[in-house]
Amino acid sequence: MSTSGKNPFKIMRQTWNPGGWEIETLAGNRVLKHDDAQMIAFDPAGARDLTMPAPRKGAWFWVFNHANAAEDISVFQANGSTALATISQNESALFFAPADADDDGSTGWSLLAIVAISLS
Repeated sequence: MSTSGKNPFKIMRQTWNPGGWEIETLAGNRVLKHDDAQMIAFDPAGARDLTMPAPRKGAWFWVFNHANAAEDISVFQANGSTALATISQNESALFFAPADADDDGSTGWSLLAIVAISLS
């Protein structure tokens, strides 16, 4: 048996995600785009609707509600009418499009978890 001489083992290195985190104050409802940061914090400045983009296999977003008052963010599928979750003040939610999602469909996003956050 011959070998290539290359090391068959790889050491995992830290992954960097430039532009992977954004903070935004909303002035109205918002539609996410795939070129938005994957982790995004919103100060909704009132109750707001957030619509996910058309799903892509393996895509994900982690949305944080950084409100300074009891303001909710209601999250909807790309069709704008199917509710996914309500993120209250000091909560975050992780959304993903699984491998069997229809790319560019009107639905396909799943809610993985709603997680409490602490603002400092």
